[in-house]
Amino acid sequence: MINQRFFNYSAVVLAAILFLSANVLADRFLGGSRIDLTERDLFTLSDGTLDLLGGLDEPVTLKLYYSRSLSANAPTVRNHAENVINMLEEYQAASNGRIRLEVIDPEPFSEAEDRAVDAGLSGVPIGPGGENFYFGLVGTNMTDDQEAIGFFSPERARFLEYDLTRTIYGLSNPDRPKLSIVSSYPLEWGPGGVQAAMRGQSRPYGIMQPMQEFFITDVLPGSWEEIPADTEVLMLLHARDLTPQQIYAIDQYIVKGGKALVFADPFSETGAQLPPAGGAPNPLDRHELVLPELFQAWGVEVEQDRIVGDRGNATRVNAGQGRRSIIDYVGWITAGPDALNGDDVVTAELQMPLIMPTAGHIRQTEDATLDVRPLVLSSADSMLFEASRFRHRPNPQALLADMVPTEERYVLAARLRGPVKSAFEAAPGGVEAEHVAQSDGSVEIILVADADMMDDRYWLTRQQMLGQEISQPTSGNGSFLINALDNLAGSADLIGLRSRAEGDRPFRRIEELRRAAEQQYLAEEQALVEKLSETEAKLAELQSKTGEGSTDLLSSEEQEAIETFQNQMLETRRDLRAVQHSLRSDIEALQSRVQLANLALMPALVLLFAIGIALYRRQRRIASQRVRET
Repeated sequence: MINQRFFNYSAVVLAAILFLSANVLADRFLGGSRIDLTERDLFTLSDGTLDLLGGLDEPVTLKLYYSRSLSANAPTVRNHAENVINMLEEYQAASNGRIRLEVIDPEPFSEAEDRAVDAGLSGVPIGPGGENFYFGLVGTNMTDDQEAIGFFSPERARFLEYDLTRTIYGLSNPDRPKLSIVSSYPLEWGPGGVQAAMRGQSRPYGIMQPMQEFFITDVLPGSWEEIPADTEVLMLLHARDLTPQQIYAIDQYIVKGGKALVFADPFSETGAQLPPAGGAPNPLDRHELVLPELFQAWGVEVEQDRIVGDRGNATRVNAGQGRRSIIDYVGWITAGPDALNGDDVVTAELQMPLIMPTAGHIRQTEDATLDVRPLVLSSADSMLFEASRFRHRPNPQALLADMVPTEERYVLAARLRGPVKSAFEAAPGGVEAEHVAQSDGSVEIILVADADMMDDRYWLTRQQMLGQEISQPTSGNGSFLINALDNLAGSADLIGLRSRAEGDRPFRRIEELRRAAEQQYLAEEQALVEKLSETEAKLAELQSKTGEGSTDLLSSEEQEAIETFQNQMLETRRDLRAVQHSLRSDIEALQSRVQLANLALMPALVLLFAIGIALYRRQRRIASQRVRET
């Protein structure tokens, strides 16, 4: 017994020593090691970041200004700060000494606070004394170029790696490429245009900020005559009402090897809401296709006045029609992973879906010389609608009820690559330039059959936090835009970063149940409408027999018809309630099972494992006692 007790005590002491030794050694030799067990590797540096850090030619200094002494008054920010510091240390470890990290606590009225203010960081009043709380980053390179992140908002935690790598990229590539933009949208002023700017209500489109961060952005005025010679990427965003000379300039830019991102929308809801220019017809009645001459020369077509309706990727909207206000709107496509090309760098790592409202489709003509590589596709549960169905308050329920899928996956966005011919036989009048009839080699064009997706409504929300305006992406539209421009400009390191946001991951089985029940609901509703129409026709026929202007009471047949209609109404309403109840019951049951698995599965497994260990040890003790007894 004494030997057994000594052995037990010794085992406990040795286990404690081993535990402490393992922690000391791990802290000494594995302090910077991490294991990322998340499904999407959310906490692992992407290949783009590693490539960028590995290719740094000169040191980059990162100074994190963090008011640690005031962080007790902001527990949420304090927790986020630890993640930021850990991520910065990961950058430093992966840079082979090229990243120099300094963490500075800018105490109130100190020189460090003065340096933070000079660098453009924003202090947020916090605590009972109203001291300024700083939590931002300043980066510099050897030539004194500077990039800054004003404030690390916890709401942008999902975009932390993007923000950090963007800063380092700007320091390692101070010369930004030139982006020229031709658009009918007032990008620099916002939806209100110049009139709103004159009233002091100007708010540029949200896409302007990320474009200006990575490009020297030049929005060409409506009277432009030529594309700037130093343009590396040309962006055409619903570029309509162009003169022949302007179309020729675009044509020659492409033929000479220029790279272009083209948004061509057969029905632009955003354009329809803009004020018409100089007595032009109402935009609602004007849906001519932009740049048809160039598309014909390239061998592609964006079919005019045809909108893709996609039931498989429909967007849930509030139709504002009583109790049944939430419904699938087939005219607004939510393009998730199944709709995106996983083999193209522009769309491969987009984890937030694209929202494409009233999009057209792209098809290749028989005489095409360009290769058309789809980037975004509709589901097979799609069809084409007349654009007129979406004018003047479209009816989502009617559109959904009229769906007759063609089982064709329509191309919503595509990469065009190959030789092209000019759409012109010669330069138009007034243009003095050497005409190039055909490209020497392949051209690079990304064509999107939608322009509304660049409107703030479909990808961005703005909110005030601690006195600052914070922009939050709600879809991957902005990421898609910058990915496409970066790719065309030849920059690939950042492409894998903009899409690291955790997009919604819906329960697919629950979505299938909801869609099936909703289709049944719409079928019941349509049957109710048909019964109502039939009954009204019957009533009209019976009433016509009494003669016009008759004051006779309703006949027994009419009364019977009314009673039948009322019974049918009550019966149909009961059926609708049953469908709704069944829908909720199925979804709630499935959600309950999922929650039970999430909450109880792991504890149950641990408990079973513990019970198994206990039984095993008990069996060993019993066996040992039997051996001693014998």
